[in-house]
Amino acid sequence: MQADQQDVSRPRRRPAGGRALYAWFLVLAVCIVTRLLLGRTTESYLVVVAPYMLVSIVVPVLILAGTLRHRPPHRAGWLALAAAQALYAVGDGMTVFDDWLGQFLEPTPADVVYFAYYVFAVTAILTFIRRRTPGWDLPSAVDALILSCSAGLLTWVYLVQPLTSDSELPLAAKLTQSAYPVLDLMLLILAVRLAMGAGTRGPVLHLLLTSLVLMFGADLLYAVLGAVSGEATSAAWLDAVWMASLGALGAAALHPGIRTFDRRTDTAIPDASPGRLVLLAVAVLMAPAVQMIEHLRGTDVSVPLASAACAVMFLLVLARMAGLVSTQRRAAVTDGLTGLYNRRAFEEALAAECRRASRHGYEVGLLIIDVDHFKRVNDTYGHPAGDRMLREVADRLRANARADSVVGRYGGEEFVILTPHAAPATLRDFAERIRTGVAGLPVQADDNVLLGVTVSVGAATGTTPTDLLRVADAALYEAKAAGRNRSVLSTT
Repeated sequence: MQADQQDVSRPRRRPAGGRALYAWFLVLAVCIVTRLLLGRTTESYLVVVAPYMLVSIVVPVLILAGTLRHRPPHRAGWLALAAAQALYAVGDGMTVFDDWLGQFLEPTPADVVYFAYYVFAVTAILTFIRRRTPGWDLPSAVDALILSCSAGLLTWVYLVQPLTSDSELPLAAKLTQSAYPVLDLMLLILAVRLAMGAGTRGPVLHLLLTSLVLMFGADLLYAVLGAVSGEATSAAWLDAVWMASLGALGAAALHPGIRTFDRRTDTAIPDASPGRLVLLAVAVLMAPAVQMIEHLRGTDVSVPLASAACAVMFLLVLARMAGLVSTQRRAAVTDGLTGLYNRRAFEEALAAECRRASRHGYEVGLLIIDVDHFKRVNDTYGHPAGDRMLREVADRLRANARADSVVGRYGGEEFVILTPHAAPATLRDFAERIRTGVAGLPVQADDNVLLGVTVSVGAATGTTPTDLLRVADAALYEAKAAGRNRSVLSTT
């Protein structure tokens, strides 16, 4: 009892990664508060921006340190992100030096460094997306394009067009200032794609998205204040937003979740959740809303621009709807676990093939396949191991079936294969090929257990669906009664 009390009273130690994360948040908060307070003083410019520069310089070090400490399986994305932030810190240092000297001509060498930062940042996020998402995940890509069209229209109307129409700015300065909103928009599009795509959800994803959104917002405010209203762009609160963005990025790299952040997954988030639909609706309505707002202000938006934006988003929405319809149709005929035809779809295919066979005078072959001793697998190793076995059996059935066969899951551990133009002798050989193909290799039940798998097969030929199912089921029962792991052929 005393030992138990000692164990309970002993303070728990926080993991090293957790301590580093809390320490970084504390340092970040102190730097942000210091920057805000110094903004109210008459200290020299270099002293005032010192807290910001400290955060900017430390963040790439934190990303590299977190990557080396937590050792994610795939480090390319994090190393690219560390390189991007190192360039960002160099660009910040060059900008501070130019501001200190009072040099404001554009473009500056710092702009070249910032543009290189965007290259590495885009590379890093694209790497994360490709690692996390199976295939191309077209629905999320279309959603990101819809949102990007809306954001692109806003960026052009309220940032790029005012900058390019300013006759006092040299052409090089116009191109430089216009490039930043476009590049920020590119990062925002990738952030949306990262958020809407498949993959593990958790603190690392949320911190990354927070960083990208804050960075986009701060850059947007910087452009608006500097190019439109003429307010000083070195405001303390604006630096605080940038620091919060950088801080979230550093925290993401320090979090132990980076070990599994870019793990490939076959599970996607809901394809048409209410939040996603609301976001898409707002994006689609943005083009007519901007046109109306500018009309009321007496500065009508270019008709070709507004029409093109509306047309592109309309086509994207049509593509999205077509994708949803296709997904629903596929879900209606597909077994969710194995990806094979479900029972209803298979029975419809069987009835259609039997009608064709009766008209054209050939026989249809049907196999009913049952996984041997499957209940024992579920009872011993759990349902996840059973599901893994069913998926593996389905893959082997697909791999060994004929090109013109229809493969389905009939229910539980029972599968069916329909094959047209099947004479009894041909079907017997086909049934044996299926049986031996499934039993060829063991199945991995979990990380440490391999299980042998066999199937019993009942086969029948004929042209009537009910007779085929009845006779093949009887043949399956005979195969199981004879000891399992065998095939039996009967004819209607």
